[in-house]
Order: sequence, then C-alpha cells, then structure tokens
Amino acid sequence: MIWNEFGHHLEKCILYIVRNSSSMNTKRNESAMKSSTGLVAAFLLLAAPVFVLVQPLQSAFAAMEDAMMEGDDKMAMKDKDSMMMEDKPKYHAFRGQISNVQLSNTGEPEWIQSGIWVLRMSQSETSAEPSFSFISRIAMVRPDGTSSHTHTVTNLAVSQHSIEGTTHTVQGTATVALPDGPASGVPVVIRIVNDAVIAVWIGPEGVNGHFGDDPVYGTVSKLRASGGQMMDGGQMMEKPEKLTRTNVPVTIPLTRGFVDGNEVFYISTEASDRDLASHLTNLTGFNVAYSPALANTPASALANIYAFTNGIAGPGPLGFQPNVADSQPGDPEYSPLWNVIMVEWQQATPRELTSEEDILAALQAGEVTLTRTELVVNCAFVEWEGGSLPVRQDKTLTDDTGYGGGQVLEIDKENMTVTFVAHRGFAPDGSTIYYIATDASVKEVADALGVIHVNKTGSTLQTGSSSDLWVFTNGISGTGPMGFQASIAGSNIGDAGYSPLWRIIAATWADADRAEFLTTARQISDAISGGKLSTEIAGVVVNCPFVQVA
Repeated sequence: MIWNEFGHHLEKCILYIVRNSSSMNTKRNESAMKSSTGLVAAFLLLAAPVFVLVQPLQSAFAAMEDAMMEGDDKMAMKDKDSMMMEDKPKYHAFRGQISNVQLSNTGEPEWIQSGIWVLRMSQSETSAEPSFSFISRIAMVRPDGTSSHTHTVTNLAVSQHSIEGTTHTVQGTATVALPDGPASGVPVVIRIVNDAVIAVWIGPEGVNGHFGDDPVYGTVSKLRASGGQMMDGGQMMEKPEKLTRTNVPVTIPLTRGFVDGNEVFYISTEASDRDLASHLTNLTGFNVAYSPALANTPASALANIYAFTNGIAGPGPLGFQPNVADSQPGDPEYSPLWNVIMVEWQQATPRELTSEEDILAALQAGEVTLTRTELVVNCAFVEWEGGSLPVRQDKTLTDDTGYGGGQVLEIDKENMTVTFVAHRGFAPDGSTIYYIATDASVKEVADALGVIHVNKTGSTLQTGSSSDLWVFTNGISGTGPMGFQASIAGSNIGDAGYSPLWRIIAATWADADRAEFLTTARQISDAISGGKLSTEIAGVVVNCPFVQVA
C-alpha cells in the first residue's frame, strides 16, 4: 500500500515534467541497430552532442530525485497497513542517465538518445518477492538536430528478476508513451551491470520498432538503500556505493633541476599567474593549472627556486639552464610551493650554477642580479639525491584499490615522465574530478598515503591559499581516503579559490546507517543544516593537484 502510494506520487511527478516539456514532434525509426560494436563506436563519435542534449534534463532529474526522497520519508513515517515496525519495507534505488546512439540497419547514427531513469526495488519481510518501479524519460533527436521528441516508460509490471554475478536483470512489461498515445504491455528487459551501466531493451513489436532491436544504454550515477542495504537474490546484504574508474594512471612530464649540486626531478602542476601557467603548459605539454589562490601563500610555506633569464642555453623554463632550488625533501626548509626568483647574468661569462650557494656567491661577486617575483608555482619533487616518492609495489589498479602503498606507479627518467595514481572525486557542482597526491603536512597522514611529509605547508591551513576537501569518516563504503564515499572538493580548476592545497574537512554522519551518497558542496551544506552531518577541520593540508585523465 505504501509502495503503491509512493509509485503514484513519483509517476505524477514525471507526468508533470513530460507535460511541461517540449512537444513530441516525432518520426518513427524504421531501422534497427545491428551490433553493439557499432553502437559503442557511434557513441564515442557523438559523445559531445549527447552530453549537450542531457544538460536540459538536469532540473527534471532533480525533480525526480526530490520525489523519490519525499517518497522515502512517507515510507518511513506512514503505516496505512498497520505494519509492524520491523516489517517496514527495505528498498534499493538506482538512478542515472540515458546516453545512447541508435544506429540504422546500415550502421549509420539514426537517433541520439539521452534522458534520465530511476529503478527502485522494495521488499517487506512478509513478502517473498520484492516490488519494482521503473520510470524513464528518453529524449531522441536526429544527428542533424531535427525531429526532437520525448518518450516516457512507466507502469513496470515484473514477471521475473534475477541476479547473476554483478548483473541485475528485471523482465516484464511497461507502458511507453508514443505520439499516437501510450502503448501498454510492451515487453521490457532492464539490466544493471556492475552497478555502472543500464541496458533497457524495449520490445520492438510493441512500439513499431521505434527503439530498434538492441537495448538503450545509459549509466548509473547514484544508488541509494535503506539502512545501507541492497538486495541480493531476495536477501538483504551490505553493499557499498559503486563508482567506476575510481583509480586510473596519469602520466606527467618530469623537469630536471638542481639542489646542492645534485640533479633533482620534479613536476609542475599549478602557477599563481595565468601567463606563467600557460607558458609552462606549452613548455611541458601538460596542463599546468592557473591557481590564483596560490598568490595568498604565506612566506612561511614557501621555498625558493631560481630561474635564469639569460646565460647558458638549456632546458630551463626560459630557455636557459635548469632551475635551482634551495632545498629538497627531508630538508626542514623544503616546500613544493616555490617563490620564483629571477637570475640574470651581467658582464661575467655565464656558467652553469647548480646550487643556491653558487648563485649567492655569483651575486656577491657582482656576476648576477636577483629579482624576487610574486610568482608561486607548485612543483613537487619526484626524485632527488638520496630519495624519491615511494613507488607502488602493486601496480594493478582497480575500482577497489586503496590509497595506501604509494601514489607513484613508475618513474621513467629516460623518457622524463612519472606515472601517478589519479583518484576520482567530485567538484563542488558534482562533476567528476581526478587528483594526485604528492605530500601532506602531518607525518602520519603522509606515511599512510605514501607521500612526502612537508611540515611547511601546514601554515596554509587557515589562509586563502588552501581550499576545502570534505573526506567522509563513516557512512557508505567506497574508495575515499578513509574507506568511505569519494571526497568532495570546495573548488575546481577555473574557480578563483582553486588551490591544490587541500584543507581536509572530516565529514561524519550522525547516523551512519542513514548516510546518503553526496556529490556536491550544496548537498553537504544541506546535510549539515539538517543535522545529518557534522564537519571538523582535521588540521592537515594535503597537496592534491587536479589532473586531466584519458
């Protein structure tokens, strides 16, 4: 009874969305897709148009989610059937986006399909079989931008469901909205694969072949369960929120420099000046991000790096000899945050200088002049005299790979590259970001991550040079640093407040069993306001530059 009321409520919500969306100006697709290989290839070719098409649906998606959450509250509070407290139904809800290209019988793109969907399973302890509800809105448009229209799929009646490995399959019939009116009793098969992909097969005979012979594919973006549970063959079991591509390799170019007469190798990831960031990007072929927040770095967190504006030609950033730093990891004055000092040769014959001591001696002799700039760059050392960032022993990356054991997969000085583990997280708006980790201001944290301990960066904690990163300490299991859901950043590249120096904010659920999977800064704020989540500054700064991954 409660489930039926929720289903009616959600159905009314989506019907409202459909009635207020663009009119259904449709043409039938008289051809079917012929192969999954062709579908994947076409999707890759047309990924950008599909993404554009999905964007207007986000407000509708939010409305569907709001309806689901309201339904959850009703299920938790109402007792129309006089159910005993322990017999209240447990549920598991999936949601996501439709992202598909339907091919003609010649293998050409026929329709671009996008949209949103919600699948919900609910089970009472007094019922042997779960109940299901599925609602989807599928927008379709020709590759030339014509014949745009929308369908809905509702009223799922399940005849069979099963779980084989990581694949959930639901078979039955549904109602599909068509231009000439709704088609009821249409055969459907819905598969959730590895909690990451959805495939919806809509029986061609019930809709005049409009969706082709192959499934409409999409992605799973969120899972939600009562009490942190999910269904497994009709039984309830603990199940973590599942993300894919949570750990991926990213290769970054190395730059050679000098410290105390020895070679060092470092990466450049951010600069406080836009022109410098652009210059370093062009020089290295790697995206060096503009981070205006780094200009706020206190002097106590900085080290010195010397860049030559003339003299001996070489691989330095200005076309001359390599840069010289004043310290390396293990030295108390070391920091990956470098204040740039320009070195210019005067009348003396230029020679290669390989230490701060050499430079200061040349200054004393009147051979060079030094000009301290306001430029700050984030250039973490990878290898130096007597040490390097720890290299992982186990180089196999999976979606379950933990943070410990090191952040580097390979240091290749022959090809002047280093390969890091890039970790998946969320930007403030919920979009996916990836970041690497190079150092931390607290030794215990640095040791746990397998990075360098840099005490000096701790002085950025309460300044505008660092930015918030919410790390979850309990709740839904996942691939975050503490073994729970992925972290959420307080800024992103392009924001005025973006910084690779992450002020770790510990986020703790008041009731871990009722934890929700969050993806945005707004959701965190709302959870805090609602008394569901508490946060506390952890007292550690971790250097985690955002990176682009393939």
